[in-house]
Amino acid sequence: MASSGRLLVAAIDFGTTYSGYAFSFRHEFETDPLKVSASTWPAGSRALVSLKTPTTVLLDKNQTFHSFGYEAEDHYSQLAEDDDHTEWYYFRRFKMMLYGKDGKGGLSKNVTLKDIRDRELPALKVFSEAIKYLKGHLLKALEKRATDVKDTDIEWVLTVPAIWNDPAKQFMRLAAEQAGIKGDQLTIALEPEAASLYCKHLPVEKMGGSEQGFTCFSNGSKYLVLDAGGGTVDITVHEVQPDGTLKELDKASGGSWGGTKVDESFRQMLVKIVGNDIMQGFCKGCTSDFVDMFREFETKKRTVDHTTKNKVTMKIPIALKELFEDETGEDLNETLEQTNYSGKLAWTGDKLRIQPDTFRQLFAIAVDSTIEHVRNVIAQKSCERTTTIIMVGGFSESPLLQAKVKEYFPKMRVIIPPDAGLAVLKGAVIYGHTPKAIKARRAKFTYGVGSNSVFDPKKHDESRKFYNEDDKTYYCRNTFSKHVTKGDLLEIDEAQSNQSYSPMSNSQTSIVFPFFVSHDANPKYVDDQNCDQIGKMSVNIPSGTDGSDRSVRVRLIFGGTEIKVEATVERTKKVTKATLNYLEE
Repeated sequence: MASSGRLLVAAIDFGTTYSGYAFSFRHEFETDPLKVSASTWPAGSRALVSLKTPTTVLLDKNQTFHSFGYEAEDHYSQLAEDDDHTEWYYFRRFKMMLYGKDGKGGLSKNVTLKDIRDRELPALKVFSEAIKYLKGHLLKALEKRATDVKDTDIEWVLTVPAIWNDPAKQFMRLAAEQAGIKGDQLTIALEPEAASLYCKHLPVEKMGGSEQGFTCFSNGSKYLVLDAGGGTVDITVHEVQPDGTLKELDKASGGSWGGTKVDESFRQMLVKIVGNDIMQGFCKGCTSDFVDMFREFETKKRTVDHTTKNKVTMKIPIALKELFEDETGEDLNETLEQTNYSGKLAWTGDKLRIQPDTFRQLFAIAVDSTIEHVRNVIAQKSCERTTTIIMVGGFSESPLLQAKVKEYFPKMRVIIPPDAGLAVLKGAVIYGHTPKAIKARRAKFTYGVGSNSVFDPKKHDESRKFYNEDDKTYYCRNTFSKHVTKGDLLEIDEAQSNQSYSPMSNSQTSIVFPFFVSHDANPKYVDDQNCDQIGKMSVNIPSGTDGSDRSVRVRLIFGGTEIKVEATVERTKKVTKATLNYLEE
């Protein structure tokens, strides 16, 4: 865990839809943990000021960074108006490409990203340019305050969804290091944990939905944090410990049911009417209109709730209707009558009028998946007597999602703090100052390495038996050497596992273990059905051909947000180099 004793903590919340940063000085934090300064952004061509800016990166035709956020959106729209945009690279909502299948590896340093027109660049470049821009913007904000803060005075915190796997976290760390943030000055914070810390510091009267005098943060209380962002819905359950720290009761879980799922439902609705080819043509040929249409939809999403009775009217660029009619020779409204949306939508000119129930249906996948998942989590034995749901994240500001949560969990106290969309960002700053505030987490998987064990006929399959000439011993290949079991309570900064390994040949100077996760509690072999390799662990070993003990003891520390590995030579007790790498070269 990086030191939290630096002069200033600066957190970057790199979101799927929106991003921002916040910071606080050590002395400010000590007097008032909630005294956090957040970024402000002029909201593009509209005369508004926003606390977050769209996660949008624009690079020019030479693949050189040009702009980020509202500025990137506006500049690209201008380029598109003048038809100068075709060789530029415009990336939006790209964070979710790191959310692979839970627990699966296969993430490479060289993985590429597609932009809005399906042109590809290395993902690491796009991610690091975004972080570099946010870092630079933050340093300029500090300069304006004449703070005289040096780079070495800053502890950086980068937020990631708790449901992300270890390769995705390492990818974000690498992107931050490429953006000029030193590894020993960087802490990875888990989004719902950060939000939980923020809420824990809020005075009772600020907790919307909490009656006066009650606090859900008293010793022994249990609460569920529902962090609904743009890409993911991230759920964690905490119990307050006697010393005020937090213990995770059930492993972090969730899925890709954030606000962008609603946008995708809207896009699919249009595809069912105009067809996929027309929609693709509209995106590539009328990019500025395409971006504007989703900006418009974003504002409509925030206004509709379960009681809305009027039709929802939104502007749809006339170019989409014209493109459809030019390409097909058909009248759009006649086509609309032939679809399932007949009577539910009316499309006239640049206006689309949607029946409120049809509009609400766009939220169904995201909302229903979230409700179902929360129901499953609070049914776990470890989460018994959880009385409170705290809703944070930008999508938690949706009146529809709020109403559904309250409807399905009538006995739970549902709390929505002010600025629910900033709870993660401000909490990440608090986490940077007090990284030990989360005392224990639950193992999301069973973790282990692949190794060759001395053959035991009572335990091992005969078909896996092989003879090693170097030490004249029979071994069993591909056994799962377990380090922690799924669901284990992992105390922060404590080694949870301690295993000894020996080289199989005299010439070896290191042992490279394939690193595995499994959904099973006791996998026997690494090629069992539920095992996935997510990386490699390398450990240096002492040289020697004199028959002396060359075994090494490996300790894995799982309690933090990232797994750490330590190794010592058994004979000399000296520390030897050990690394964990999840990213394929």
